[in-house]
Amino acid sequence: MNIENAKILIIDDDVDILLAAKFILKKHFKKIITLDSPSDLDHILETEKIDVALLDMNYSAGATTGKEGFQVLNRIKQKSNITRVIMMTAYGDIDLAIKAIKEGAFDFMVKPWDNAKLISTILSAFKKGFTEKDATILPSHTDQENSYDHGFSEVTRIFMFLDIKSSTTIAESLGHIRYFELLNDFFRDIGDAIGRNQGQIYQYVGDEVVISWNLEKGIENNNCLNCFFDIVNTIENLSNNYLKKYNIIPEFKAGLHYGKVSTGTVGTLKKEIIYTGDVLNTASRIEGLCNQYDVNLLLSEDLLDKLDVNKDKAHKIGEINLRGRNANVTLFTMAMNSNSLQKSI
Repeated sequence: MNIENAKILIIDDDVDILLAAKFILKKHFKKIITLDSPSDLDHILETEKIDVALLDMNYSAGATTGKEGFQVLNRIKQKSNITRVIMMTAYGDIDLAIKAIKEGAFDFMVKPWDNAKLISTILSAFKKGFTEKDATILPSHTDQENSYDHGFSEVTRIFMFLDIKSSTTIAESLGHIRYFELLNDFFRDIGDAIGRNQGQIYQYVGDEVVISWNLEKGIENNNCLNCFFDIVNTIENLSNNYLKKYNIIPEFKAGLHYGKVSTGTVGTLKKEIIYTGDVLNTASRIEGLCNQYDVNLLLSEDLLDKLDVNKDKAHKIGEINLRGRNANVTLFTMAMNSNSLQKSI
């Protein structure tokens, strides 16, 4: 059995939970640190490089609001940008767990947990954190983009808006909790494909993920286009897993566009790097047209012209007038065919 070179921190006021988790995890991870309260958290973060933290939502007797859990989550985010946080919650606290995901937690576990699920979730968080150190998930920026403390700057980036099809129908069929689990599995499963193609996850918006590249990395080896087809292959290879667990295979559509955007940091209590500009609106609207034209992928001619592809193999949809734009946008779709993706292959 391989033991991952990872340090796992577990914080829970239930000593039995700490003992059980440590017993399970010590067989799979190099070092397990347990705390029965967050009081020593700062010292741990200063003296140990924690890869994954597993947090309870409440610590004080009778507490049920999850406020303490959010405070601990924020302390970890402020002091350690490499630590992935997994929240532990009871079934009645699912809404709190979802809120925690939006606030920056990697995932959540429902107590009592399934041992295999616990191990796989922590392993995914550790692997994701390792990938992010190589700047494939969180935004990594060129010198041109690395001036946020001095206001906004203008950069050229490619954006892909990727959205799960028929999400409302799926959510109604699976129910609130199961649908959230499906989203978590889907976003986790496509992470490696995004990383392999030099993409950066800009944000999650409901059942949609926004992926971004600086122009150079996005057009290199047609990364931005190959990323979509890599995701297609990934989900196809995992189709039996999805059928077994959810009785469906998630289908998705994507829109791609590029151009200049403004970027910088906003916020005080919670700082975020944001991108603003017409490019994002256009990419989102392009993705929204996939259903209308019965295709899974649409990209602008502006971006297609930047890629090393055989344009004769691309199918032209036509010139589309997008709401709010003076000029028309010419759209293309492409099939998963290596001969059309890269002329050098």
